[in-house]
Amino acid sequence: MPLHEREKTDAPRAAMRIFSGSFRIFMFGMKHTVPVLAMFLFFAAYAETEEYVLQPGDVISVQVVEHPEFSGRHKIRPDGRINYPVIGEVEVASLTCAQLVKIMEGKLASYVNNPVVSVSIEAYYANKIYIIGDVQGTGQYEIYEPIDVQKALAMCGGLKNQKVKSIRIIRADGTMVEIPTAKLWTAEAKRKYILYPGDTLYVPRSMEIPWNLILVIVQVVSMSLTALVAANTLAK
Repeated sequence: MPLHEREKTDAPRAAMRIFSGSFRIFMFGMKHTVPVLAMFLFFAAYAETEEYVLQPGDVISVQVVEHPEFSGRHKIRPDGRINYPVIGEVEVASLTCAQLVKIMEGKLASYVNNPVVSVSIEAYYANKIYIIGDVQGTGQYEIYEPIDVQKALAMCGGLKNQKVKSIRIIRADGTMVEIPTAKLWTAEAKRKYILYPGDTLYVPRSMEIPWNLILVIVQVVSMSLTALVAANTLAK
């Protein structure tokens, strides 16, 4: 077969091989990219959960890898500080554990090469949350770990009025988080809206039409009109 005719015959086969190879590369990429993307989205959503803010009275554990002399338990004083070995006074109240880790790593850098620090909460000072407003049972409730808003509502017997549009979490530091009741029973709410010791859950009262009272008023007005008509008839 002449060379030019052989080239014409081999051209479609070469194109098919290129297409097949490209398709396999694409499928390989999709196979490995989709799980990674899914994992990224999961952790991005998980990161939305609010972290607990340290308060006076909490007991925390600060651990420095391979440096027990800098590791130990500390109770946060009423002024919001702890006395840390070598470093001295450290302001820790109103910080999250993650924020405190970064601060301690910065402070320890002068004494330890590449310090690796972890901070955990060993005991909460205020082990109560408060639930007020339009719920079945208002009051204070003891908790032994942070709980989601769904468990908090279950503890108090639930909402009195299911038509309320939103409820609120008032944090111990005064900040407020509003939760639309349309999302209250979703997996996102269970993960995202967490109550910590010292927090208050507030359920506002919604406007309800007092139909029973309106019915009584209508009956009274009707009876009054009937009596008035009867009196006018007798007068004639």
